[in-house]
Amino acid sequence: MTATEAAKGFGQLVDEAQAEPITIKKNGRPVAVIYSYRESQEIEALKLAELTRFIAEGIEDSEAGRVQPLTKKLMEDIKARGRNSLIKSQNL
Repeated sequence: MTATEAAKGFGQLVDEAQAEPITIKKNGRPVAVIYSYRESQEIEALKLAELTRFIAEGIEDSEAGRVQPLTKKLMEDIKARGRNSLIKSQNL
């Protein structure tokens, strides 16, 4: 759906988003995704569960002495792992 179509048919957009996420495009490029409130709550719950798991894992590693300096490469690896985990959880 284009941004113009979304603006003109906002009510319809909201109705359609209840069934599935709607990608909004501007100049042919995806710029936003509209989804239901229920789905937003599910996504936030998944994000919180992942964050909680990562924190618990970090505490456990720290207490067990499994720590290492935070290098740029390690930081990028952590970010990639988080992104991949989120993508995986959204594909369920």
